[in-house]
Amino acid sequence: MIDREQYTPGPASGAQVQKDRGQNDNDKDKWTLILVRELRHSPEKVWQALTDPAHLRQWAPFEADGSLGTVGTTVKLTWSGTSQVSETRVIRADAPKMLEYHDIRWELEALGGGTRLTLWHSIDRRYIAMGAAGWHICFDVLDRLLSGTPIGRIVAGEAMKFGWPRLNAEYAQQFGINPHLRKQAQEYEEAREVQQGLMPKQIPQIPGVEISGSWRPARIVGGDYFDVFDFSERRVGLCIADVSGKGMPAALLMSNLQAVVKALASEDISPKELVEKVNRVMCRNTTEAKFITLFYGLLDVDDKTLRYANAGHNAPILTRRDGAQVRLEAGGLILGIFQEGSYEEGEIELRPGDRLVMFTDGLSEAVDGEGEEFGEERVAELSRCTRHLSAEALRRGLLEQVTEFCTGGFEDDATILVVAVSEKDDRTIVM
Repeated sequence: MIDREQYTPGPASGAQVQKDRGQNDNDKDKWTLILVRELRHSPEKVWQALTDPAHLRQWAPFEADGSLGTVGTTVKLTWSGTSQVSETRVIRADAPKMLEYHDIRWELEALGGGTRLTLWHSIDRRYIAMGAAGWHICFDVLDRLLSGTPIGRIVAGEAMKFGWPRLNAEYAQQFGINPHLRKQAQEYEEAREVQQGLMPKQIPQIPGVEISGSWRPARIVGGDYFDVFDFSERRVGLCIADVSGKGMPAALLMSNLQAVVKALASEDISPKELVEKVNRVMCRNTTEAKFITLFYGLLDVDDKTLRYANAGHNAPILTRRDGAQVRLEAGGLILGIFQEGSYEEGEIELRPGDRLVMFTDGLSEAVDGEGEEFGEERVAELSRCTRHLSAEALRRGLLEQVTEFCTGGFEDDATILVVAVSEKDDRTIVM
């Protein structure tokens, strides 16, 4: 799979709407979206992608529990990012030319060596631009999938990070729906840039240790946070946190948390003290419905130790060179609940060849098409099997495995922070 982060959708194009009044009261608020895309692949190849459940799971905004390629077949469609499950009957299946089911009709027309694909989709008129933006991205993913360069499915909240707000505004303007959506989309993009700026621009490295981290919000902004504090040539602070919820509310609370942690973190304050102080501040700044999990550690190269406090966060996984694993659990409750909460401090020896993986639950709770979670056991096993890799390679490999497992459909923010201790105790920087 190529780096999906490089993907950017082109401008809104090839779409129109029919604003015909429906024939009954159930249809009167629906318009028909007509979206045309020219693909470089044969009608037979495109037909398979439109009808086969395994193919649909890699690009479409829904999953099907059976083939859509046979007239009369009843299939359940599960739409991504919602609890909506619709049972539909295949009305027409003239392979490889015409397919119709639910509120959707496809027409495939041979065009040179490729296919002109036309979609008719009946959608509530309030969401017609949103639908056009979503299908636009899905078509891009489909084209790359059929070309043998898949980037993973980009649907629901995941699409927010890949130009969906801009496309929504552009299609809305084309359809004459709401001129204010363009401004709203711009504000979302600016909010994402601001939040991206709160994450480490460059992760500091210290002798004998390599550190690598990444942040992947489920929506255009999110509630995950990580940081690495460069205290000296021998000491760094490591922080990873997760604010409950997603989207803008979680992002606002995350920015507050980031400011508090950054103001308090120093090599002179212990992890226990820092977490207790952060908790007192966040208790005053959060509502009853919101909470935060946080892990903070102080890594000392000279003492070869990691002192830490875990406030209800997913326990990081420390993998030894021989494959043995330890979970870093010492600490206490989540932040933002009890103002006078106290926390234990743990300490663990760091040895040559150790790999420490810190992560948020968006990684371990990513689900596949059957609703099965990736799970912490898989995270631990992958960490063990890839313990020989650098921090950067281990992090990228783990994220790629989870992305493939959930076909890119992350329902929650996913953040990873990996520390690799040099195989040799030579105090040299591992690059």
